[in-house]
Amino acid sequence: MIHAAAQLFRQRGYHATAFSDVIQASGAHRGSTYFHFPGGKQELAREAIALAGDEIVQMVATAATRYDGPGSLVRALGDNVAARLEGSGYSSECAIATMVLELAPENEELSIEFEKVFERWRQALVREFEISGIAAGRAADLAELVMSVFEGGLVVSRAARRIDSFRTAIEALAELVEHEPRLSAAKPQAALPTV
Repeated sequence: MIHAAAQLFRQRGYHATAFSDVIQASGAHRGSTYFHFPGGKQELAREAIALAGDEIVQMVATAATRYDGPGSLVRALGDNVAARLEGSGYSSECAIATMVLELAPENEELSIEFEKVFERWRQALVREFEISGIAAGRAADLAELVMSVFEGGLVVSRAARRIDSFRTAIEALAELVEHEPRLSAAKPQAALPTV
């Protein structure tokens, strides 16, 4: 049910998705819905948002296995996201963007959950940029830039029903990130003698 809800929230948003839609999409029994989610639709949305966080972190981890530098990480992420958007007929973009635009900041409880997802994404990117030799503070700035370009590019592409503007933005971002100054390889420090 959580996967079905996440997909429906991604495509339609929170308000346009009814419990009956989730039941139909998931094949679950109506009675089990309220048993598993006694907090109703809000609780189901919280679970779907958490699942979105898992997906985003996994997406970064998968892209990290296919890159040889920070620019190619951005390209790999961009390829994954572009394929998802195109494959959905431009109806499915960021896992939580539709709900964020619809609910934040009025729904404080879900806004906190949205920020947790963005923080997980931010930390996953920072970790990969630091592994690539980018200084910690700059890695955090670049993570914010990557997230903003991805989110904005997805909205523009979804509206235009074309992926070219997203790919152009991702390529420019990848070039910028690739030419970011790197720290020299850190040398392991010898253990200090104990007295």
